[in-house]
Amino acid sequence: MSGAHEKPEPTEPDPTEADGAAPVIETAAADGGSTHAVRALLATPRFWVAPIAAVVGIMCLLAAMYMGAIVNPEKNLHEFSVDLVVEDTGASQGANAPRAAFGNEVAQGIVDGTRDSGLTLRVNDRGTALDRLASAQTYGVIIIPADFSQSAIDLAGSVVGRDTPSPPTIDVLTNRRSGTFASSILTTAVDRIKTSVNERFGAQLTKTVRDRLAQNDVPFVGLASYAFSAPVVFSVSDAQPLPGGAANGLSAFYFTILLVLAGFTGALIVHSLVDGMLGAIPIEIGPLYRLRRRLPISRRGTLVVKWWIMFLIAMVQSALYIAVCAAVGMDNPAPFTLWMYSTLAVTAVGVTASSIMALFGTPGMIVNLVFFVILGLPSSGGAVPLEASPRIFAWLAEVEPMRQIYLGVRSILYFNGDFAAGLGHSLVATLVGLAIGLILGSVAVRVYDAKGWQRVPRADDVPSVAAGGVSVAAGESPTVRE
Repeated sequence: MSGAHEKPEPTEPDPTEADGAAPVIETAAADGGSTHAVRALLATPRFWVAPIAAVVGIMCLLAAMYMGAIVNPEKNLHEFSVDLVVEDTGASQGANAPRAAFGNEVAQGIVDGTRDSGLTLRVNDRGTALDRLASAQTYGVIIIPADFSQSAIDLAGSVVGRDTPSPPTIDVLTNRRSGTFASSILTTAVDRIKTSVNERFGAQLTKTVRDRLAQNDVPFVGLASYAFSAPVVFSVSDAQPLPGGAANGLSAFYFTILLVLAGFTGALIVHSLVDGMLGAIPIEIGPLYRLRRRLPISRRGTLVVKWWIMFLIAMVQSALYIAVCAAVGMDNPAPFTLWMYSTLAVTAVGVTASSIMALFGTPGMIVNLVFFVILGLPSSGGAVPLEASPRIFAWLAEVEPMRQIYLGVRSILYFNGDFAAGLGHSLVATLVGLAIGLILGSVAVRVYDAKGWQRVPRADDVPSVAAGGVSVAAGESPTVRE
């Protein structure tokens, strides 16, 4: 290598350069002609507009995606799955009165009250509902217990008795393993349901008690009226509390980001370093600048080398990620399973990102940024559930790698690697993504190689020495030292 301020000197053969490569051609610093060319280029609006428009456009897209996904979850709430279990067996109201079935009435009130709220209620038995909750197929379970009606009757009878019975209680089970923000959304929805149920059922229970007391000439005191204004208690609890070291349900999301970045960023680094060592692009370190002689390797050969490097990186980096996470105290019940899936995920992202750059060239870096990161994070569902984001993110989630990887990592960390909790879907989607990356890259480079589009500058693209550059024959690769 040569320093930026060294004088030109004869170039010694580089042992890494192949025989028969293009001759090394050097030039002195730019003369007056090149200075004029620089000034002319700086005076061209396109020189300024292109980079500014690219950066501003990408950052605006970033802002629209990220802020649009989180600013109004209640307004965007749709198809937020909650299971409803009605176990109430009813209760007798007396010899001449019909049997009470307050549980069914309250359940119908819950269904009616949530019809336009964005919640999707499914009536199931307790076993089915808990299985769905344990496999992340629903965000919560509302249970009306078997003694609900009897508790309401006992509460009504306490007006003339001395006992203080337990109020009718509805159990609400959440699962923070499905997402921290999802539990918060369900808790907020339950608060609205609680208000609606108590207004409706409280008025009904108050009327029933008044009528019964009036038949027996017993006054209805104000304290009783207050007690019956909100007779139903909602008990919210976590069905499967998270262990320590789970970052309150966010460790799976952040680990997913690490995997995607390892594949995406790793592919960018490998792309630059490999191309530099093969002589396709210059290697520049601080003031040092070097463009090696181009080695006689095809586009396909170059891409295959990058794929294999990404696979090796995936194995090593996944193991190091798990080691680092263990060192900082992250809960990981299945390290080997997580390592195997992480290796697959990083490989899939790295291979696809490399193929995209092979297909598009330099613009492929922007395509990768948009596809893997800008569109990936808000559509992953790791921070805000997709059911609380605009529907466009649910559509993007069908094809975005980050969503598929998140489901797999979450299943391994929080649901014992249950295929029904997302790991099965994630494995299939990741393998399909890997296959698409391999096919896309293979087809693109084969076509380019068949067309003779080699990675060398055309003669008319290389400036002449008179312009301060280097003049080479077609197919040759210049080496410049300034």
